[in-house]
Amino acid sequence: MEKTILGLSINTRMTSLAIISGDQILNYDIKFRPEAWTPIKKELILANLHSWFERYNITSIALIVPYENQISSQSKELLESLKKHLNKNNISLCVYSPKTLHAFYQEPKTKKEIMQELASEYTELVYYYKKEMQNKNKYYIKLFDAVQVGIIHSQRMK
Repeated sequence: MEKTILGLSINTRMTSLAIISGDQILNYDIKFRPEAWTPIKKELILANLHSWFERYNITSIALIVPYENQISSQSKELLESLKKHLNKNNISLCVYSPKTLHAFYQEPKTKKEIMQELASEYTELVYYYKKEMQNKNKYYIKLFDAVQVGIIHSQRMK
């Protein structure tokens, strides 16, 4: 039986996730939360994630985190709370940096090339790829990050 993995790209304004089983995307979502950071907002984000953990019986999470100098103190607080929540619920966490993810490709690829490759392999992402290419402010890129990290983690677990 294939393990169900949650690919996750998260910060204080946006949560992107992809449910991966084997080489299939079972579900995906992106939540934008533009309001200011508060402890209540943190708890809402964690509660929303917990509902996904339960719904899909998640046993492993693959999380992409930006480079250290790109993480705000609020995002660090959110990530620490997430780690505590996962430990309490016996869900394993594997953290990937952008550099680690790029190492999985034989030749260097840009974000756009990775997004295009994912959209060509998973037709359900074509709409979001086209929309992202038209967006002035990037929005769906984090969704592609969540899919990418989930798929790479799934392949590593085989």
